[in-house]
Amino acid sequence: MSITSSCIVGFFLCVLAAAVEQAAAPGTNIQQAPSQFGTVDLFVDSAKQQLAAWQMEFKATAGQVEIVGIERGDNPDFHDPPYYDPAGLKSNRIVVGAFNISEKLPVGKIRVARLHLHISGAQKPVYAVNLVVAGDQEGKPIAAQASFSEGVTK
Repeated sequence: MSITSSCIVGFFLCVLAAAVEQAAAPGTNIQQAPSQFGTVDLFVDSAKQQLAAWQMEFKATAGQVEIVGIERGDNPDFHDPPYYDPAGLKSNRIVVGAFNISEKLPVGKIRVARLHLHISGAQKPVYAVNLVVAGDQEGKPIAAQASFSEGVTK
């Protein structure tokens, strides 16, 4: 390799290094998809009937959402977080549920779970919830309604 060829190769390596450094430099105008964390509270309203068991499906029907955690609701009778399939944490859909066989059971609208979400992309997520089943202490189905409320933490 001649001195001229070495100079040309060296010049191109310097240009390439400068381009990589500029691309990685802070303050450059690189567009990244917005990302934030949020929560969705899940509710079951059993009206005047005691709620001993419930199961519901939650999903994001639009947007890029990853479920990153699940915690229990407000009622002290349901001590643990709801049951769920851990594989559901890798998607935008999950089925959660819980049961309680104590004598004192909640009635009315209660928060049964809180989902922690990682939301990415520019599209605002759209959520849906479906109550699969709700039951009383004897294991009989009861009429109940499912709902959710969303919050965002930046």
